[in-house]
Amino acid sequence: MRGIIRTFFSVMHQFQFRWIPLVATIMLMAVFLRLGWWQWSKAADVESQVQQRDARSAVNPLLLGAQMLTAKEVEGTSVVARGHFDAQGQFFLDNQQHQGRPGVHVITPLTLEGTQTQVLVNRGWIGWGASRAVLPEVPVPLTRIEVRGHADSPSGKAPMFVTESLGDSGALRTRIRLDEIQAAAKQPMQPFVVLMDSSNEDGLVRDWPEVSNKSPMHKGYAVQWFLMAVLLLFFFLRSSYRKVNN
Repeated sequence: MRGIIRTFFSVMHQFQFRWIPLVATIMLMAVFLRLGWWQWSKAADVESQVQQRDARSAVNPLLLGAQMLTAKEVEGTSVVARGHFDAQGQFFLDNQQHQGRPGVHVITPLTLEGTQTQVLVNRGWIGWGASRAVLPEVPVPLTRIEVRGHADSPSGKAPMFVTESLGDSGALRTRIRLDEIQAAAKQPMQPFVVLMDSSNEDGLVRDWPEVSNKSPMHKGYAVQWFLMAVLLLFFFLRSSYRKVNN
């Protein structure tokens, strides 16, 4: 034991630590390690959500009804919604592209069967015509309909280079703000959008991006932060060692 202690102090004697660099190094290492652990925790949360989502989807699609859900618990989950479309509430989401062609997404509220609760359905993409002054003509089915798809959480943010004051209401919008849409409809509304699948042949394009598992991305960020902490410690010790031997 004494030999170990003697060796430790012998090694430490090779270094000369200055208070300001030492404190700065400790503080920065604490920040890097904290950020690394935060990203690693996010990766674990994402993996848990993906596993829960896959387990729900593997059994049966979730039937939407009057029970209010949260966007987090159903994100990416396969859902079924039955009821009638609300043609009065339909609008177009601008600045959407398909294969480089500009167009819009058709968003139509669906009143869920046997309830007053609505859910927004993204029915798909349609391109602009000869002029943006004329909105695309997209008929709304008036009979009872069954919609299958998966739940998606709209960001509610305006696209780049579009001011926050534009496109908040009306038939043409630049973002989906569920709180404002619900207030205008004066009906309960599920806090997510259903991305309709391609089983309904109505001429709209439904080429949705695959629901991705971002856990590896968060783990990659965590490893970067941990490596930065290790490198910071390495350069600090190397700098301190050189000062003694110069």
